[in-house]
Formats: sequence, C-alpha cells, structure tokens
Amino acid sequence: MPSPPLRPSISIVITCFDYARFVRFAIESAIDQSCRAFEIVVVNDGSTDNSLDIIKRYQDRVRIVDQPNRGWIAAYNEGFAHSTGDVVIFLDADDLLDHSVLERVGEVWYPGCAKVQYNLRVIDASGKDLGRRYCSFPPGYDAATVRHSFSRTGTYRWPVTAGNAYARTFIQQVFPLTTHGPDGTLNTLAPLYGDVVTIDVPLASYRIHGKNGWSPTGLDLDRLPERIAHRRHEVELLREHAVRLGIRLPEGNILDRELPFINYRLLSWRLGQNYPGKLDDSSLSLLWCAFEVLRNESFPWKLRVAHALWFLSVCGLPPSLVRTLIRVRFDRARWVEELTNRLSRAIPGRVID
Repeated sequence: MPSPPLRPSISIVITCFDYARFVRFAIESAIDQSCRAFEIVVVNDGSTDNSLDIIKRYQDRVRIVDQPNRGWIAAYNEGFAHSTGDVVIFLDADDLLDHSVLERVGEVWYPGCAKVQYNLRVIDASGKDLGRRYCSFPPGYDAATVRHSFSRTGTYRWPVTAGNAYARTFIQQVFPLTTHGPDGTLNTLAPLYGDVVTIDVPLASYRIHGKNGWSPTGLDLDRLPERIAHRRHEVELLREHAVRLGIRLPEGNILDRELPFINYRLLSWRLGQNYPGKLDDSSLSLLWCAFEVLRNESFPWKLRVAHALWFLSVCGLPPSLVRTLIRVRFDRARWVEELTNRLSRAIPGRVID
C-alpha cells in the first residue's frame, strides 16, 4: 500500500506597521492552529506605536524581525527571506487565520501546486462578521477549472493576501518584490507556475477598518485610478513572465474579463475620473464587458442578477447618486444602523429590531 504524501512544512509570515490594536489577534490566530505551523515570522516595519512591545510578548513562539520603516513591500521581502517552509502564508497584522487553515491546506497540497486558496470572511474593526465572503468560489472550482479559465481569459478568481498559501518554489521565481505588492503579483502569476487549488469555505478573515491599503468601503473613491493603474502593471508583469516561460496568453485586454476591475473602471468613468486606458472605455463598452463575464463565468443565478442590476444602476444613475450607491453597497451595515436609528427617533416609544 503506497504511503500518503508528506505534508508540506508551512511558514506564516506576519507583517506589521502601527497595528498595535490588531497584531495580537493575528499572532494568536497563527499560533492557535490545529496543525502547528512550521514557523511564524513577525516583521515589525518600524512601527511608531507599541506594536513591537506586543509582538515581543510572543518571542518564545515566533521569530521577530525588527527593522526601520521601509514600507510594506520591503517587509514582505524580509519576512520571506527569514522563512524556510515549503509553503508560505502571508498574513497582514490586521487579519486572522482560522483554527484549521494549516490542516486544510496540508490535506489538499501536492507537488506541482503553485498555491492553495480559500474563501475569506469579511469582518469589521471589532471582529464582527459582516456576512460577506471573498471570493465566494462556485462549487467545483477545482484546479482544472482554474487552468481552463486562465487559458481562455488570462485570469481567474482569487482572494487577497490572507486567503492564499503559496509554494516556496513559486515565490522564489518572483521575490524580492520591487514595486508590486505580494497578493496581486503572486495571485496574477500563480497559474503560470503550477496548479491553483481552491478550498471553497472561509479559512481566514479579512478585516475592514478604514485604514486598509485597498479596503472596499466605498469611502476611498479617489483611489480608483490608482487601483486601475496598479492592476494594469500587474498584467504587464504577467505578460513578461509568460514570455519568459514560453506560455501563450489569450489575445485582448485581460482586464475586460475581470469583473472587479470592470467595476472599478466603470465607477471611475462614471465619476469623471482620469485613469490609465480611459480613452479606450465607455460606459456602454464596460457594461457589455460585465455582461459577457456574467454570461460566460459560473455564478449562482441570484449573484448573477445582483451583479447585473448593480452594473445597470451604475450606468444609469447620475454621478452623485452613484457615490451614494457605492457607500450603501460597501458600508451597508452602517447604513442599516443609521436607518434603524432614524426610524426609532421618528416613531417615539418604539424600538426597531
């Protein structure tokens, strides 16, 4: 009887800058695993608050790298350089890992994987589950499906940093990073370097608290052009690596097949912002791209309808109402609370549940 494959050693790299109120929870989530981490590396990137004092409470359980503030990309580079595991999970200090994530990753890992990805639950600053999942992978979204999607479109569905466990052999082809962060870079390039395995349940939490680098709160609309430019650079990097590896990518604009960035471009276009590639876009062309993705990709019918209504609304409403619509969508918990409070004040003697 053949022996089962050996589980990979898994390193967790936590990067922190001025996240004293969160870093304890990130470290404890890395320590409190059903399957112990091979190592935990915590990089303090010159925090000006008491983050380092908190990190040092765990110095017997983690490897601490304390460096002058050099920025988040340098912190990731340093954290990876101090890690040695076969697989690496990068964890921002404001995010959390579930108790079983290492065990689940080890169960599905096999030689030839570039990464394992899994859903994220979205939480607020206090840790409350906001009821949103990122990416809400469809059933059957296996490695073969990812390969097919990537060969046809040049892209696939992937979560941000905490939702991924990367093969060291893959990361070594990309690090050290220079101008691009790890999540967009590694997730964009992963299918070029091996299989992408998906676990379609939440195994980590992505915290939204207003100071995230790319928090989808609806309150940072001025950064939409920056997001679009950043993603275009990542696609250029994809093409460079594909040429290096002799892999042919599909023709056309890859960002015409990514629903989030069709959305960003449409929002930016409707708000009158200038962004790279705007001259090639129009609200109708972007609406067409969105409907093509919804037609060709696997979405539950309710989500398909919701996306369709969203894009139609963004196209049809005046810019002032588009801003309101964005805030309602991405900060709906606050809006529901505010509406409840208003109704309570409007109806004396009654409490609105």
